[in-house]
Amino acid sequence: MTIYIKILGQIILSFSFLFLVSCEEGFFVEVPSESATSIFDQAWNFADQEYTFFDYKELNWDSIYQEFRPLVSDDMNEEELFQVIGDMLFLLRDGHVNLRSKFDRSRNWEWYLEFPENFNYSLLERNYFKSNEQFVGSLVVMDFEDVGYMRYSSFSNGVSNDDMDYVIGKFKDHKGLIIDVRNNGGGFLSNASKIAKRFAKEKQRVALVYYKNGPGHNELEGPFSTNLTPPDDQLLFDKPVIVLTNRHSYSATSFFTQYMRELENVTILGDQTGGGGGAPAFTELSNGWELRVSSSVTTDPEGFNIENGVPPDVKVDMLKSDENNGKDTILEEALRLLRE
Repeated sequence: MTIYIKILGQIILSFSFLFLVSCEEGFFVEVPSESATSIFDQAWNFADQEYTFFDYKELNWDSIYQEFRPLVSDDMNEEELFQVIGDMLFLLRDGHVNLRSKFDRSRNWEWYLEFPENFNYSLLERNYFKSNEQFVGSLVVMDFEDVGYMRYSSFSNGVSNDDMDYVIGKFKDHKGLIIDVRNNGGGFLSNASKIAKRFAKEKQRVALVYYKNGPGHNELEGPFSTNLTPPDDQLLFDKPVIVLTNRHSYSATSFFTQYMRELENVTILGDQTGGGGGAPAFTELSNGWELRVSSSVTTDPEGFNIENGVPPDVKVDMLKSDENNGKDTILEEALRLLRE
């Protein structure tokens, strides 16, 4: 009996050991290495597989790896590693490419810093708005008696159908409307479409979009058409419209400018937008840092890529002499054209 119990106990113990080993193997999940070299490779590989503008910008990503990989060692600290990866991503020349950590965020602002500012909000407040502006939701509205003016500072700010009905109703008998999106850094594409469709006379294709669908640099799915369809139950504006842009008009603002540029009653005036024609894709590296890169391509209906910006129909820069005298050269030219 005693021998039987001992044998039975050994059998139970053996099965218990096998079960434990089996459980450990079954529930074990390999965690990516958090070494500096591993983090660097994760960042490079994500951009390699998701970024969509290597060929457009004539960038050899493999050569860039060979340039920056020797700068990484596993004994470097977090800030040193962040600097190396940030410097590498800087070469993509893309405001939608960012690496974010608990202590910093990499960025490239050259899409507007190297160009004339072409906007001075203080000048508008002091010499145009004064006490005559209206705040309609997130819109700043100004009545120049014969020409309407609407400033939209961010596509991240909501704009309602009632807001647009009010603006269009207010200026429907004016000579035209100025929409000022200078220094608008972007936001939600839904707001871009919501506003732009109020100026379309009929359904119209205004852009083409391609989406990444594989790891290869040119593995894209599309094109998919972006169309503006005028709403049946909302006010539409059929008078001339001038959209004011500068290099600080980015991302959703470039999309909005492209949409409006296709409409026959719209003129784009000012400077080329800053670009940002790729919707971003995101990942979290194994050390918790967040990385995003552009992962789609948007063109006009003829195939012109808007990643580096949408050009104006009428190129105008602000003159320093006008600015010193309290005048906005770009706004004044828009008023002159509409009054003609």
